[in-house]
Amino acid sequence: MSTIHSIQSNTASPNRSLSKQELGKEAFLKILVTQLQNQDPTQPQKDGEFVAQMAQLSVLEQLSNLNNSLTAYLESGNNISQHSYVLGNKVTWTNPETNAQESGIVEGINYKNNQVYYKIGDQEILSSSITSMEINKQ
Repeated sequence: MSTIHSIQSNTASPNRSLSKQELGKEAFLKILVTQLQNQDPTQPQKDGEFVAQMAQLSVLEQLSNLNNSLTAYLESGNNISQHSYVLGNKVTWTNPETNAQESGIVEGINYKNNQVYYKIGDQEILSSSITSMEINKQ
């Protein structure tokens, strides 16, 4: 009877950088160019294979661009989707003109001059002015 050995030694280390594990578009292009340079001239690559590889390169580039755009969007501190949880909740803020505490239900979210404002009644309150919020449990 044969012995089965643990496969844990073959698993990737959790400390490994993600960029080292992925093939980027530059690496893919280098592989493609190297493959074309070293192909057998008596048996050149078929047109279909070449077109498929070029399509893969195009898809890889578009996915990379999409990933970069999505990452930038999610990392931006002022994107409106990060503030959507406030909709329908009661918030309290200090009115800068009267220094009085006011409160109201957030009815909408606006983005102006690189800042997020909550629409409360007929007012627009800067999101950073909110001092407290009561979560509406439905």
